Amino acid sequence: MRRMLGALLAVGVTAGAAAPAHAEPALDWQPCAQNAEVECSTVQVPLDWANPQGEQIDIAVARRPATDPTHRVGTLVYMPGGPGGTGVDPLVAANPFEPELAARFDVVSFDPRGFGASHPLRCDPALIEQAPDPLPDGPEHFQRLLDHNRRASDDCRARSGAIVDHMDTASVARDIDAFRAALGEERLNLYGISYGTLTGQMYAEQFPERVRSLVLDSVFDHSQDTAGFLLTQAEAAEDSFHEFAQWCDRDTACALHGEDVGAVYDGLHARAEAGELQKPDGSPMTPVELSRRAVGGFYGPGWHALATELDALRDSAPISPAQQEPIPNPAAAFCNDHRIEVDSAEHYAELFRRQQQAAPHVRAGVGGLVAPSCLGWRAPVQNPQHVPQIRTDAPVLILNALHDPATGYNWATTVDSHIEQATLLTYDGWGHGVYDRSRCTLEATHAYLIDGAMPPEGTHCLAVQPEEPAAGSAGNPTAPW
Repeated sequence: MRRMLGALLAVGVTAGAAAPAHAEPALDWQPCAQNAEVECSTVQVPLDWANPQGEQIDIAVARRPATDPTHRVGTLVYMPGGPGGTGVDPLVAANPFEPELAARFDVVSFDPRGFGASHPLRCDPALIEQAPDPLPDGPEHFQRLLDHNRRASDDCRARSGAIVDHMDTASVARDIDAFRAALGEERLNLYGISYGTLTGQMYAEQFPERVRSLVLDSVFDHSQDTAGFLLTQAEAAEDSFHEFAQWCDRDTACALHGEDVGAVYDGLHARAEAGELQKPDGSPMTPVELSRRAVGGFYGPGWHALATELDALRDSAPISPAQQEPIPNPAAAFCNDHRIEVDSAEHYAELFRRQQQAAPHVRAGVGGLVAPSCLGWRAPVQNPQHVPQIRTDAPVLILNALHDPATGYNWATTVDSHIEQATLLTYDGWGHGVYDRSRCTLEATHAYLIDGAMPPEGTHCLAVQPEEPAAGSAGNPTAPW
């Protein structure tokens, strides 16, 4: 199930990585417009790192200086999830780390190229909304999917230019090294969450000597081929559904307590397939939309809210739609990082059939609903899947929940096996993101980042039972990972 791609791909990605960092003058920090306590700036980098003297773009960065500069350790870079997640506005609004880290580190974040204020990709939102349903439906539907993705990529290119070809995480990692140089730091401390862990792996692969510490929280596995990627994603989502159903069975506060949650969900799915399930605005809810809302409810996890929503959908009662910020087009970045190989409508249908076998309730994982956007997408795969070659002097700390719907534990154990100097800390609970789940996860992360003290191999942190209201909510997260 997990067929690892060969070293040939890894060589293609890392070629030229040892070249000197792009020379940049010191950053011109100014108070951020929204919060004068935070500093904002930009760093200029090549659009195409293979042509450093060519077109330049600006990368937006923000910094919260250490609150205890006397005991400052260094710079800690927060790498946001995504693809499409941004770092500047969230950092301006609040420090993502606890005061213990905020005191000892200048916390820096950024908007990845193509998003936020970093040369943002511009695409026709109406065209993106017109994408065919990703569920297979014969050769004509498969061709419509290909044709739509070609038109979408051509539209993004016409509106945005060549940035559509250079939104891969290997390039984002080089951008980070450019502002490392501009900061005057010899080595960085890096914390990546979700898709940001792929950025962290690409940074460590290209610049191993510039890593003081690296935390990969809810880790992305970039070694999977198309089938392995889709199946491991489906397994992770179905595992979270199983945990949700077990919680509902034992907690009387669950709106579906005492019922067969799997049967309730399957009934809703059948109604969605028949066009009989309605969204809050009265329009039909498709099976894919139902799956997205369910898996989104596992992120927090927002079990209470999800159970209430499923109960309301079953009874056709009005429900409030989940609030979320739109992502311009995460496919542009994802497809720069992944070669999705599907050679026919029959092959496409077979991949979905295998996902449905692995996930009989939710039918597909997060990746299964994102990967189809790459079929027909007209942009080069700059950073194809490979086993990252990470040889840092510093040890790497991996954090992952045992029951994560998006970056499953199946990915965490694989990435841990790929990085010789890594230690995996397991949070024996649920949801996406581990750092601040408990005192156990906080203290282990702080000890590593501040003092370089790694937790013992095989460390587990006990699960914390979700409470109402939960940390997350039912509905889709703002970005897939």
